[in-house]
Amino acid sequence: MTPEAAIQQFLAGFGMPAYATASVPDGAAFPYLTYDLVIPDYGEVATMTVNVWYRTTSESEPNAKVREIGRAIGHGGVILECDDGVVWLTKGSPWAQAISVAEEDDMVKRRYLNVNAEFFTFD
Repeated sequence: MTPEAAIQQFLAGFGMPAYATASVPDGAAFPYLTYDLVIPDYGEVATMTVNVWYRTTSESEPNAKVREIGRAIGHGGVILECDDGVVWLTKGSPWAQAISVAEEDDMVKRRYLNVNAEFFTFD
């Protein structure tokens, strides 16, 4: 599996669809994740954004999902195995922010996460 596929698989493991930001299908049902993939060179760290999207009146649902993702990454990060090595994901700074999208729909809740990706791959 490619490093990009390993990241996709990890992000799709939280009980909701995960889409590249530019590939969200029309009419996608909430909740879902979006992400902006980064591909750093060997050993370099780059920050990618992950957005958690809910349509709800509750702040607790998106906040709980952020905590779940944070636990999966952990304090020391998570290593994703791929064909030519590994990808190491860690929490960026700030880890998470609540973003207002009220002008579109006051029930849409968005959480913006910073995730550092470091590729140790030989491709």
